[in-house]
Amino acid sequence: MSPVIRADDLFCLHRVPGNGFVAALRGLTLELAPGERLLVHGPNGSGKTTLLRVLAGEIAPSAGTVTVGGVDLVGAPQAETARLRSRVLGLVDQQKTLIPELSVVDNIALQSRVGTRKVDKPREAALKLLATLGLTDLAHRSPGSLSGGEAQRVAVCAAVAHSPSLVLADEPTGELDRASADLIYDLLVAATAAVGASLLVVSHDVRAARIADRVVRIRDGRLSEEWRPGQPEDLVVDDRGWVRLPLALHRVRPEQRPDGLLLRPTTPVEAERPAQAVTPPHPPGDVIASLSEVALARDGRSILSGLSFDVRASAWTILKGRSGSGKTTLLRLLAGLERPDSGRVVVQGTDLAGLDRTQLARFRRTWLGVAGQRAALVETLDAVANLHVAREARGLPENPELIGQLIARLGLTGVRHRPVETLSGGERQRVAVARALAAEPSIAVFDEPTSQQDEAHAELVASTLRAAARAGAAIVVATHDPLLLQAATTS
Repeated sequence: MSPVIRADDLFCLHRVPGNGFVAALRGLTLELAPGERLLVHGPNGSGKTTLLRVLAGEIAPSAGTVTVGGVDLVGAPQAETARLRSRVLGLVDQQKTLIPELSVVDNIALQSRVGTRKVDKPREAALKLLATLGLTDLAHRSPGSLSGGEAQRVAVCAAVAHSPSLVLADEPTGELDRASADLIYDLLVAATAAVGASLLVVSHDVRAARIADRVVRIRDGRLSEEWRPGQPEDLVVDDRGWVRLPLALHRVRPEQRPDGLLLRPTTPVEAERPAQAVTPPHPPGDVIASLSEVALARDGRSILSGLSFDVRASAWTILKGRSGSGKTTLLRLLAGLERPDSGRVVVQGTDLAGLDRTQLARFRRTWLGVAGQRAALVETLDAVANLHVAREARGLPENPELIGQLIARLGLTGVRHRPVETLSGGERQRVAVARALAAEPSIAVFDEPTSQQDEAHAELVASTLRAAARAGAAIVVATHDPLLLQAATTS
């Protein structure tokens, strides 16, 4: 049988205004067999997101050949790539694009109508699929009442409702705790098996390897390693006979020891302070925000009940808990994006219940920085311009020094002049963190700010948030990331 995916010597270039082009994919070759489950693993900025967008027909490759589901994507008309996405592919990403006005079962029934297989009774078929995947209890819920884990499970179900031959999953568990992530991985296996689809998962989470038949790692837009779980890894040699080694190896020198090998840095680096310090060098400041006896319910289900706590200046507060425990809802209350059923939310001495929508928008611009799970960025502007826009919206003067510091701290220097729409998911997420801090807010709230980061870049996010708290801001973060939990002032 022909491969579901066949990419050969694939290149993808992005134009950078004033700086020519940057190569996101550089001669990548890849195949996926029918029914195979493949994990594409790699660090932020390695080309994973670009590869997925090429395979989905969203962007055209610059060179090379790529065929998906029998469709040659090189030079394919828009109508053909649209048909590919609606009929051949099932897409699972962190956007969870469900229609909020429809119930879960009606969302899935709608998706089943676009497939190649004729469905006489879409709603009955949707209920049957939900039952097959163990999701019957969610059938009549509204998307707005779902937790992050529940919404992602529904997204997986919707992705296979039209019986695609290939499912593409982009960081499907980035915002979830470990238990919820394991449920999603198991559901991806069950869902694709139910319709006989192949599966390609893009993730920086190595735990996803447990559901894969094969794992490939890409770096700098090229395939660097390939292996099957339980077997030794194969280093991939390029067409000139060179093995691609991690750049980190150039920053260390080996020393032979009786008990093994010790790697020392070639250039000693002085740490500003211990990386795992759990308290700031000064105590928290005044109360910036407070919640008193806050309660909120959706669809008759209690989300928050009788919750009270204070947020202080110069402190970094972590909201932790399983998926669906109300962390995101709590952040939205603090940001004035949602109102409680009862109780009070007071920020900078102002009871948010007394503000109308226009006043709330003005209040957020004045006092708050917000980075949610969906990066609210101006897609056509570059990273630096997005940060300038944040300052302009608050009426602040230009501060190129601060913006430069944020860009450097978050490892964005090399992509600072690229349009946001060309960045990887991890890079976009770090731009959103920088944007939330660029206007020097009194309080900044972040929802899973490391969900799309590898460990090295998650460390950069942690150090940036720590610096903002030291500078006097009240930082509130909802997260499952142990790295952030260790670094926070309170949790």
